[in-house]
Amino acid sequence: MNHKVARLLECERLIRRLSAERARLIAELYTDEYVPTDIGMALGLSPANAEDTVKWCARVESLFPNVFDAMAAGAISERSAHAIVDPTKDYPDDLAQRVVAKTLETAEGRSPQQLRRSSQARLQRADPAVHLERREKARRDRKVVLYDDEDSMATLACQQPAEIAQAMYAKIDRIASQEAKNGRTIDAVRADVMAGLILEDPKTAGLKPLIQVTVPITALLGVDERPGRMAAGQLIPAAVVRELMSHPGTLFHRLLTDPAGHLVEYTPKLYRPKVGVDRFVRARHQTCVMPCCSHPSRSCDIDHATPWPLGESTGTNLAPLDRRHHRYKHATNAEVSIEKDGTTTVKTRWGQTYVIKPEPLDEPPF
Repeated sequence: MNHKVARLLECERLIRRLSAERARLIAELYTDEYVPTDIGMALGLSPANAEDTVKWCARVESLFPNVFDAMAAGAISERSAHAIVDPTKDYPDDLAQRVVAKTLETAEGRSPQQLRRSSQARLQRADPAVHLERREKARRDRKVVLYDDEDSMATLACQQPAEIAQAMYAKIDRIASQEAKNGRTIDAVRADVMAGLILEDPKTAGLKPLIQVTVPITALLGVDERPGRMAAGQLIPAAVVRELMSHPGTLFHRLLTDPAGHLVEYTPKLYRPKVGVDRFVRARHQTCVMPCCSHPSRSCDIDHATPWPLGESTGTNLAPLDRRHHRYKHATNAEVSIEKDGTTTVKTRWGQTYVIKPEPLDEPPF
């Protein structure tokens, strides 16, 4: 057992050294605004993660090289490095450097949570004015976000100042404590209370948001239980789709697919795609076609792989690109080609080639 523990610690030290080397290489490669896209494709990162990763590595290498030194020495992990550095955003560089250096003195052996609290506390005590400004900015930027979870579930999160969030939770908890559980856990009761408070507001009654679901006709008719697919790619059970179908005002559009679940081709010859082609392309590609990008196609640009008029406005020459990747493609002269089944090949300026297949609308289970 002891030799396994020793090997585990050795592996962890090696991971920390390699993380430092990787981060420094990323910082050195950051020579223009399109590098995050190149690195994202190379490392299999989403555009947002790639952007954050590249900028973080460049900032740390520039302002806090001692953090990478500590990683290379095996004293801290990359998670701990983030915990120390991330709170310094928006604080003056000289203050940030002093706080990071001081926190590093006792970093070894402490958890990322402890290091984050230590770094935050030092910064907030050293410059209360910036702390207040950061809170005000965060308050102005508060938002509601929706995350897809597994098993056809999702999480709805609301960002608020801590005291308001606490008051909201206290109200939900108070109401939930008075509700009959009826076989539910208290967490489930709280979730139901929150849904009721939001959905039963008379001011919003009758306003029906548009939710796009692609579903096999056989499932609608109850012939089988093949799941439906939401626009962002999440599957929902056929029984839930049939329940949605029963709601007043539900609309249906017909989409024809081949046996593999891919959408059938449609090819008008205009520069600006007709509505049918536009809808076809966005339905075939649920997201931006660039590697690792999950930006929904409904809000992407429709781009010609081969520029018009050499390339026609057809399903074999059109694909959704989010605005970031659209700019990247033209600025770096990346080559994009599309096959009849929607398979997209991307060749980058760094010589990397990526092949991306569209996800079937109704993928067979086997």
